[in-house]
Amino acid sequence: MELRELSSLSLSDSATSVEPLEQIIDELKKELRSRHTVRLQQGLCSIELGFVWADILTNLERVSDHCSNIAGCVLETTDETLELHRSVRAMKNNNSLYEEKYRSYAAKYLG
Repeated sequence: MELRELSSLSLSDSATSVEPLEQIIDELKKELRSRHTVRLQQGLCSIELGFVWADILTNLERVSDHCSNIAGCVLETTDETLELHRSVRAMKNNNSLYEEKYRSYAAKYLG
């Protein structure tokens, strides 16, 4: 999602757009680790570079987790609740906006 698209959404809609992207990042991390294992087996990458790659992937996933937590807090304040995990679970369950964003991100980033 582009920055200009986010600015046209309400705060709640913007926060709701974060969680599907965080799920895609988790899937990308798994896929990228698998691809790296294949490169190691084929001798196309060194173990040393593999450690750097693993650290980068872990840190990128952490950033997405933090973004998800921030978005969850934003949703809590708009819903006036203080239950982050319940709010995130509720957003994922039977939420057409979540499903639409997830499919869009999956098509864009997972191909």
